[in-house]
Parts: sequence; structure tokens; C-alpha cells
Amino acid sequence: MSKRIDRLPGSLRAVVAVAGALTITTLSVVMPDPADAGGDGSGFSRHTVTQEVSLTDGGRADQVLSSVIYEPEGRHVRGVQVLLPGATYDHRYFDLKTSRGWVSQARDAAGDGWVSVVVDRIGTGRSSRPAADEVNNTSQATTVHQLVTRLRATYEGLPVALVGHSLGSAVAIQEAATYKDVDAVVVTGLLHHGGGAAGLFGTLNHPAAEDPAFVRRPVPAGYLTTRPGLRHLFYWPFNADLTTVDADDSVKQTATEGEVSDFTEEQSAGHFAKGVVVPVLSVVGEHDTFFFDPADRDRTVAAEPAAYPASPRVEVKVVPDAGHDLALQRNGERTTGCIDAWLNRRL
Repeated sequence: MSKRIDRLPGSLRAVVAVAGALTITTLSVVMPDPADAGGDGSGFSRHTVTQEVSLTDGGRADQVLSSVIYEPEGRHVRGVQVLLPGATYDHRYFDLKTSRGWVSQARDAAGDGWVSVVVDRIGTGRSSRPAADEVNNTSQATTVHQLVTRLRATYEGLPVALVGHSLGSAVAIQEAATYKDVDAVVVTGLLHHGGGAAGLFGTLNHPAAEDPAFVRRPVPAGYLTTRPGLRHLFYWPFNADLTTVDADDSVKQTATEGEVSDFTEEQSAGHFAKGVVVPVLSVVGEHDTFFFDPADRDRTVAAEPAAYPASPRVEVKVVPDAGHDLALQRNGERTTGCIDAWLNRRL
């Protein structure tokens, strides 16, 4: 079994601590908004799809899962990446429109020849928002499994990888371990260790129903969102574009207490990581103090492959000048390039 740890090249700055197969009854294509337009010479087409899913194995398919698909045009298609955003994000973590243009891991991956399927987790974006006590990482993994089943039928013969961020990484790990239906897992913004800033996460959030951002889009009790003005804590501030941070804050989403609890359990115990049997790439920002204290970074990164004992290969990459929100830092393309290059080699 091969375990490998690499540090991406780049200069380091002074450390600053900052805080089962289910029946799919419907798959429909939603007419794009103007912002959804693709096929304009950018090298990809873009469209939104919705799918009826169940929150439990064998349950009633009474929820809607929305995803945005970016398909390469005029080039060899390498495979399918299913991108899963983290807590308080929807698909726009991977495709954010700012006043300066798009900051988009999804578009970059499509440009590299990957079908990028960016998911609005249940409870976010255009997906259904059921009662909060029905939404946890188990229900999220179940709905993603149904999406993967559909994608394998749609893109027959192509490899499928899950690419998660933060809470979305925990969902990816659980889905892969439970259903054994993907060819690789990419984990970003999650190590199985806690840093000094980990305890701050709970204080960053409050009930979404009390947040001014949700006055015109009411949410059920039990949903959480970040407190106003705190999104910058997800970034390494010396490599963050304030227009990106502002755009991020303007489209913030929700998470549930169940999801946050399940994320914490996976981070601390690694129960589902032990069951992943495909290659794993773990990518973390150099300054992501949610998972390590600065002095302990190298030791923590070196220990991470042991969290995946059943995987045939685990590689860990550290992205310089990045905090927790890797895709939205100024050097987000570096993270995308790292992921795409690794998938190109492994699949």
C-alpha cells in the first residue's frame, strides 16, 4: 500500500493563526438563467438538472436534488467529477460570480476535460429544504449515491470521482465508504485532526431564521448560517480578494446541526474514512488552522494517510498561501490544477 505526502512548491509566509441503489424517478433539465449560459466559446456548456431523490435507502423519492453540470466541448472527456460544497455553501462555492468575473473550480475543471457536476446539497440552493432533523451526512450521502447512479448511466464508461470541500468532503467520504460506487475521492478542507481554530466554528454560526440575509428566503427552524460579516475567517487574508469575499457573503447558505455534528464526528474519529477502498487525494491550505496549529502542521499532514487504511493510495497536498476556502483564494487555480492532474494520473 502506497502512502505519499507532497508539499506543492512555493514560498512560505510567516504563520498567522486565523481563526444502496435507489430508484430515480425523475431527472429534468432546468432552462438556464442568463448566468448559466455556456457554449459561448468558453470550452464548455452549462445547464442545471434536478432529480427526485429519497433521504433514506429505500425511502420515498419526495425531495429534489439540484446540480449544475459543466460539460467540456471540443475536447476529450476524461471523466466525471461530482463536486460537493461545504457547510453554508451551495454550488457557488465551486462557481462564484464576483464583480471581477468568475472564480470557478467547476469551469476550470471542465476546461481540463472533466464533466463537472456541482451539487446543491439538500437544504441549499435549488434543492429541497426539508425539516432540519431530516438532514445529516447520512441523508446527504444517500442522495449523492442516487446522483452517482444516474451519472454512471448517463456517462457510461467514464470514471467518476467525488470532490468534496469541508463538510462536503465528509459527505464524499461517507458516500464512498458506504456505497463503493466511485473510482476516487478528493478531500479538500478536511483533515482528521483539529487545530486551535476548530472550536471557533460553532461560534461563527447562528440560526438562519435570525439572519437578515434570509428575511426574504425563510428557512425552517434548526438551519444554521454564518453570522454577518464573518466569511473572511474562511480565507488566508493575505491572499484573498475582497470582491470574492463579498460575493461569497452575499450568497451564503445553510447547514443543519446534524450535518455539523456528523462532520465533527468524522473529523475526530474517521469512522467512514476507514472504509474508503479507492485512491484518495487530500488537499489542505497551508494556513487552515481549523485542522492544525501552525507548529503542528507538518506532523498533522504526515499523519493523515493513516486515516484511510483500506485505500490503495493516499496522497496529501498542501497549498501555499491558502486558508480553508481553497477554491476561492486568489490562487484557487492551483488547487484545481493539483486535483485535475492527480485525477488524470489515477483514473
